[in-house]
Amino acid sequence: MADDGKSEAEKEEARRRAAAEWKRQWKLKNPDKVKKYREEHRSKDPEAWRKKHRDQERARLARKRAEEAQREAARQRARDWYTENADRHLEYQRQYRARKRAEDPEGYREAKKERNKRWRDAHRDAENAKLRQRYRDNPEAKQQQASRYYATHAEDVKARRRAYYAANREKELEKQRQWREREKRRRDAGLPPRRIHRVPKAERVENTRSAETFFTRTYTPVQLDAVRQEGVAPFEEGTPPDLYAAWVRECERARAAYRNAHGPSRQPNTAAARRAAERAREEERLDAIARAINDQLRHGPRPTHPHPGIGDAPSTPPAIPSKGMTR
Repeated sequence: MADDGKSEAEKEEARRRAAAEWKRQWKLKNPDKVKKYREEHRSKDPEAWRKKHRDQERARLARKRAEEAQREAARQRARDWYTENADRHLEYQRQYRARKRAEDPEGYREAKKERNKRWRDAHRDAENAKLRQRYRDNPEAKQQQASRYYATHAEDVKARRRAYYAANREKELEKQRQWREREKRRRDAGLPPRRIHRVPKAERVENTRSAETFFTRTYTPVQLDAVRQEGVAPFEEGTPPDLYAAWVRECERARAAYRNAHGPSRQPNTAAARRAAERAREEERLDAIARAINDQLRHGPRPTHPHPGIGDAPSTPPAIPSKGMTR
């Protein structure tokens, strides 16, 4: 018989498992009867029903915590064993890989490729962030590699670009339209053209070090008092007055352009109106500079009346007939 040689405890455990499996299968086949039985049993004594389920839930959570503690203890034992036997474990891994590679080289390569793909898919964001940081630290290596590839595969690269443009023509045209609008807004706001250039790693490190040195320096009370006094340079390497004045003018111009572009107005906000306002402000500034220079160079007092004959001058010069060839 099948039970020959088994103890009574083993036989009882086998019967218990068989009965539990039969009950589970019966419940799966008769869900309506199970639901009806539970509702009848719950309606007879709701408090006993809730107490029973609370006890079952506490027992389930206790078993779950005990199992998790056992798994954590097993993981800790594995980590301790690996720490003490790292070389032995690595040697075992090398032997295992060599044996699998020898048994089925093609299957080993496919399995390894699939494992690497699963790992990359699970850690895609971290790996992309690592690659971006590596490129920021040393972009020259990737640029040189791209240049070498383009030198040997120029026609393939051009063909791929043309195929991509043909397949995404509307998307590329929309990107070009957005770029033109952005550049137009920059010009209308009086901002300089965009100038982006690559900076070597050594220069980036030096710029970062200089910025940290500048923004983390401490000021003495004497320097702070000098800062509060208008027109006094607090440091040895202060900003020249002409550069500071130019910066103030650019800030005012940018603020005025922003107010004209986004402020409330009864008239339509057009680019021509903004450019006209900017020209008027620039002409006023130049007139003020010219008057200041004129006052410095003038030997006598400024006249209080306009020069005679200016008001009688014609607004437009008379037309001069042309004697050349006409078409």
